[in-house]
Amino acid sequence: MHLSAISFSALVFTELIMIAAEIHKWHYLMILAEAFSMVCYLVCVLVLPTVFDRSVVFTWNFLLRVLIVTLVSCLPIYLGKCLQRRFAPSSYSKLV
Repeated sequence: MHLSAISFSALVFTELIMIAAEIHKWHYLMILAEAFSMVCYLVCVLVLPTVFDRSVVFTWNFLLRVLIVTLVSCLPIYLGKCLQRRFAPSSYSKLV
């Protein structure tokens, strides 16, 4: 089991999701930055064969494990933010 590759991949995806979740108004540079981060990750996968075994990384099993770890790390934060918006809305949202 390639635990370091799974954890690094999940970390990258979690950070990109958390950044995207905090953005309220998207600018084209933000989209470019997110895309550039994904390209850097893919280049790392291709260039670092000692860290990322390509025969494992491009399998459904690997992607499923990364997806599970990413969901476990992102879902509680997202649910907490939704609950906070519901039960303790900000002052400007109360005015609308």
